[in-house]
Amino acid sequence: MKVGLFIPCYINAVYPGVGRASYELLGRLGCEVDYPLGQTCCGQPMANAGFEKDARALAAHMDALFAQYDYVVGPSASCVVFVREGYPRLLDNYREHACV
Repeated sequence: MKVGLFIPCYINAVYPGVGRASYELLGRLGCEVDYPLGQTCCGQPMANAGFEKDARALAAHMDALFAQYDYVVGPSASCVVFVREGYPRLLDNYREHACV
């Protein structure tokens, strides 16, 4: 099982230990974990502020970056829910990911 670890921008900036712990935990559970470089904000702050059009580029980037994984795991409920619920609305060619 190939897992892409999505570390939201605020976790990276404020709680980096959560990102490291998530990586280690998934590895101990037997997952093939990858942290794709080039991750950015998922676009949730922009979309929540009413700028969904501006969030599309971030959503498209994240969608393409994680396309190769069986699962996408992120230690932030709000960001994961935004990807699951918001991306289909933002992207015409959205590929549904198993995002948990």
